Amino acid sequence: MRRSHNATETQVYFVMREESAEACAIHRAPVEQQQKLWADRFRDAGWQTDRFIEGMNDSPFFYSQEIAQVRIDSWSKGRVALAGDAAHCASLYSGMGISGGLIGAYVLAGEINRHADDLPTALANYDRVLRPFVNEIQGEVNPRILRVGMPLNKHAISAFQNATALACFFRIPDLVARFSKEDRGGDWQLPAYADARAI
Repeated sequence: MRRSHNATETQVYFVMREESAEACAIHRAPVEQQQKLWADRFRDAGWQTDRFIEGMNDSPFFYSQEIAQVRIDSWSKGRVALAGDAAHCASLYSGMGISGGLIGAYVLAGEINRHADDLPTALANYDRVLRPFVNEIQGEVNPRILRVGMPLNKHAISAFQNATALACFFRIPDLVARFSKEDRGGDWQLPAYADARAI
């Protein structure tokens, strides 16, 4: 459970690791059912949880979502192509959602421009060129690493928060990014579309 607030509103985040079919499908149910599921799961958890549950039930901005990745065999059918999250949403833990969407749009536009008179070829190339990059960024998310970011007991949560605060204080993420020797996406290279032109 995480809480943040500003002068006008309070935001409460309940983070839960659960793989039951009910929890995985609840975000498709009506809001009232979602609220009931989470209220039942967190009721009597202590601290100020009951107050948060009450606020959740009264909130006009309630939102519940499963963290998942989109993996499908084909990103196009006929003259319709999927791009961005609809085609290849990476887990938010990958840190590559926006990059994946922008790179995917670039490749799609490049292939359509390159094969303007042959859309089936353009869409087939879009899939062929981009898929290795998408497979790489989706595969980089290790479920064991994710479990570290979602501790299950009070002591583990406290240790995680302290370690994160210490890492940020010493600017460890900035140092890791600065001295990283390779780009995300492995050996995949962004294609150069020499015939690309501004429209």
